[in-house]
Amino acid sequence: MRVTLQPSGAVLELVPGERILEGARRLGYECPQACRNGVCHVCVALLVEGRVQQNGEVLDHGEFYTCIAEPLEDCIVLWDGVLAPGELPLRKLACQLSECVEVGGDVWRVRLLAPAGKAVRYHAGQYLMIERDNGEKKSAFSLASAPHAGRELELHVLVREDSARDLLEQLQRDRMARVELPFGDTHLAELPDGPLVLIAAGTGMAQMHSLIEHCRASGFKHPVHLYWGVRRPEDFYEIEHWDQWRQLPNLFLHKVVSDLCGWEGRCGLLHEAVCEDITDLTAVHVYASGSPAMIYGTLDALVEAGMDAHQMRADVFAYAPRP
Repeated sequence: MRVTLQPSGAVLELVPGERILEGARRLGYECPQACRNGVCHVCVALLVEGRVQQNGEVLDHGEFYTCIAEPLEDCIVLWDGVLAPGELPLRKLACQLSECVEVGGDVWRVRLLAPAGKAVRYHAGQYLMIERDNGEKKSAFSLASAPHAGRELELHVLVREDSARDLLEQLQRDRMARVELPFGDTHLAELPDGPLVLIAAGTGMAQMHSLIEHCRASGFKHPVHLYWGVRRPEDFYEIEHWDQWRQLPNLFLHKVVSDLCGWEGRCGLLHEAVCEDITDLTAVHVYASGSPAMIYGTLDALVEAGMDAHQMRADVFAYAPRP
C-alpha cells in the first residue's frame, strides 16, 4: 500500500494492516506524535485521495489520525511536520557571543553559545543563517563546529567587505546573534564506506573543519585528504586543531597557493593537487566548498580525471545550479 505525503512528495510503502504512523516510523521518518491512540490529535493529517479506516470507520476525505488509521488503498495525505530520514527540523535560536577573535588572513573566529535546554541538532557540514540588524536580510555561514560540540557553534568569517564588517560590529555590540539552522545537504549524516577528499577554498575551510572534527569524534578509519587553497600564503588562517590533526594517521593535510608561488609549500590549483596525489578517483567521496566558478571547474577537472560526477557534493550545486 502506497501513501504519498504532501508537501514533500515522499512515498511510504506500507504492509497490509499497518497503521500510517507505525509504517512511517519503521521507514525512518520522524513524525509528530504523542499518545499513539488517537486522543492527543498531534498526528492529525488531511486525506486528499484514497480511503483509510480508523476505529472501524471508513474515511475518504477530511482529517484523520495517522496513529490509528490504516490505508485501504493507495492514498495521498497532507501531513505537516514529517521529516525524512536524516532530515532535521529548522530552529530559530538566540545565541550568546562567547568569542570573536581575529585568526589571520582577515578571518575572525566567531563562537556562539546556543540556549541551554533542548539540544542543537545539525549534521556535520551544514550551515546556519544569521539575522542582520534590519530583521530582513540574513547571512549564511558554514558551521565549523561538529554536532558533538553541543551548544557551541563556531563560524569563520572573512572580513574584507563592508557587509562583513557591519555584521562583525553587530555581533560585538549586541553580544548575541539570532540564527536559524540547519541548512544544506552537503553533510555527513552517515559516514561513507571509503576515502574522503575534502576540497576547500578560503573560508570554505569552515565546512571541512566540521567534517574532520566529526570524523575524528566518530572514529572514522578510512583515509581523509584535505586540500585547502588560498590565493596568497598570508590568506591561510589559524586552525585551532591543526597540530592535533597532523598526528592522526589517516588524515593527510595539504595547503595550496594559487596566485603567488615562491613560498615553501605547494602551488597551483586545488584539482591539480588532488589529481597529482590520487591517480584513481573511482572510490573517493569528494566534498568541496568555494565559489561557483571554483566548484564547477574542480568538478569538470575531476570528472575528466576519472571521477563519477555523483561522487562530489557541494552546496553550490543547490544554490547556484549550472544549466
